[in-house]
Amino acid sequence: MDNVALRRAFLTSRSQNEDPVLYDDSAISTTCYRSETTKDELDELKQLFFHSTLKPKFDWAGLCLERQHDFKFWANVTHTFGLLIVRNIFNSNTSCEDAIELQRMAMLNEDRDCYGHCQEFARSSDAIAYTDDSLADFKTRVSFILLSGLLSNRIPGSLRLIVRCNGYQYFEHRISELMNDFPKFDVSAVCFNMNALRILIPYLLEPQSVNLSNVCHRFLTSRFWRIMWLDVGVGLKQRPSTERGQLFGAFLELASTICYGTRSPALLKRLYGSCLKSLWDPIFAVLTWRLGPKLLCRVLTFVADMLMMSFQDNCLDMLDNSFLSKLSQCAKEALADGERYLSRYLLQTLDDRNEFYHHFARIATEMLKALLQALANAMQGHVNKCVEDLYDISSLGTAKLILPPHAGDSGEAHVRFDYSDTRVFPRVLPCFNTDCKRVFHLDMPQLHVDSDTPEFCYCSRCGVPSYCSAACADSHWEAGHRQVCSFLRAPPTFAKFIAPMPDSGNILLRTFDNECTMAPECDDAGNVLTVF
Repeated sequence: MDNVALRRAFLTSRSQNEDPVLYDDSAISTTCYRSETTKDELDELKQLFFHSTLKPKFDWAGLCLERQHDFKFWANVTHTFGLLIVRNIFNSNTSCEDAIELQRMAMLNEDRDCYGHCQEFARSSDAIAYTDDSLADFKTRVSFILLSGLLSNRIPGSLRLIVRCNGYQYFEHRISELMNDFPKFDVSAVCFNMNALRILIPYLLEPQSVNLSNVCHRFLTSRFWRIMWLDVGVGLKQRPSTERGQLFGAFLELASTICYGTRSPALLKRLYGSCLKSLWDPIFAVLTWRLGPKLLCRVLTFVADMLMMSFQDNCLDMLDNSFLSKLSQCAKEALADGERYLSRYLLQTLDDRNEFYHHFARIATEMLKALLQALANAMQGHVNKCVEDLYDISSLGTAKLILPPHAGDSGEAHVRFDYSDTRVFPRVLPCFNTDCKRVFHLDMPQLHVDSDTPEFCYCSRCGVPSYCSAACADSHWEAGHRQVCSFLRAPPTFAKFIAPMPDSGNILLRTFDNECTMAPECDDAGNVLTVF
């Protein structure tokens, strides 16, 4: 299974009578295909990936923004270019996720100097080689833009394919690479990769070779965990930074997601018995008002998450009264600082007030009061009341699902502590059949008329494309899915990321070994089993 076979499988039919041209005023090409004048993004992508033809006036950098929430578009991108996208990125040393590279992409729409005046030097062998390298580099950058779109639109088939190609391992590897130069590193790039991990975590439930508990244990005991708490978190108390604050907030959301989704019932109990202080002492160190109210809200949510999980795993009683008293003391000191700020706020003039800061300060003080009430109930043995208070400030209570009210509800679902910028993205299944425009809203079935609710299903062989009916599945199979189904079920080696062995043996974050195949689990009939 090689590049040529994959390319033939994905390549749409072309005319057999195309006349070769050396160059064209409207395109930069390394091959002899005639450029097609079309404004359709999919056609432009086919020209770039299959014909190596580049149109300089096309807005590549704005593609994700323009096509955001266009789920049919991203379904087509997944099916036609998915493996090519991950191959270009996973087998490249180009770091595309940082802000500098994205700015460079935007500049390429107006400036083609870096691609070397192909028309002037078309007959020069050196210039042709340079153009080949340049277009390969450009494909990598466009691939990154498309990968960002696949992640942000969160179509289950897209994320499933990325995981099968070892995408989770790739984003872990990028975090390790970026933070090896700590304390100097690209904060926005690390945030991008952490958010990618958080998006992909649910799909780790599907491969048969994944040991989820091992993923959680390695994360909690990694150098990355220690650096984020002891260097980034503690450092924010001494030197506030907006960028580092965003980094630490993204880390806390990732940590909650990993712990909720991958731990085994015995993991926390084992850690509490062997290294309780090393796990909780860094949390005590950052539970302070000096962190800033918005970031303190995130810390309080993570604390509530850990206590909720301890209750669920029957190890909350391993946190004795001395531990709970220490946690309560940290919360009391933070609350006292918060209330002093609120009293000073009333004396400030309108010009001196920071309404943004004040908004989160009010939320943080209320969350601190809720945590203190929960801890008091826990120390008195009122576990059920403790859990109710913890739920309100945990990720389970503060997450925002974009859902209409249920039938019979008096109003919209109320979220007590509304501080998070992150909204849980509504999951949407588009029909991958190109002749069908239907989409199914997994989290909002109320949008569908009862008599017209589509019976969505995945391809039983690969589990990547979704369909609204058996008829659409059959139509898409005959239209071309049969040519690529086996590639999507078991991606070829060249489309998978293989983590290199580090020279120094210093790895900040790696929860998987290269031996993990990410192969999908199948039933007795050979059909792929999907969770989402």
